[in-house]
Amino acid sequence: MANQFDSSGTTLNNLAATAYDRGDYPTALKYLKQSLAISQEIGDKAGEDTTLNNIGMIYKTRGDIGTALKYLEQSLVISQEIGDRAVEAVTSWNIGRAYEDQGDLAKAEPYISRAVQLAEEIGHPALEQFREGLARVRAKLKAQ
Repeated sequence: MANQFDSSGTTLNNLAATAYDRGDYPTALKYLKQSLAISQEIGDKAGEDTTLNNIGMIYKTRGDIGTALKYLEQSLVISQEIGDRAVEAVTSWNIGRAYEDQGDLAKAEPYISRAVQLAEEIGHPALEQFREGLARVRAKLKAQ
């Protein structure tokens, strides 16, 4: 039975991604919240982690940084608990970018720095993007 739920959660995440790509954020959120409920019901922490991150990114895209950060911070806690350093790196990056979007560079810098550190340790494919973001934030901080 868990496989059926796991498959349903994956399908819902895929449907959400399609809706997101079309700019249909309400539909994407609906699918992601259904997927989140399934992940939580079956105890799929990795699925819950990814889904929380995806929900956070939709809120960030919509400009609701406060809500985005709530979901992203929940994702970060889970990725650290389960030892998923790849998701931890991406979520740290996403949190840092959310703070940067808000203009809070002092809060953005440590998250983006952590994303770089993790990406270097695991050979994450977004390493260069993370490094460029860190350099940008540090340059802005220095100019203040």
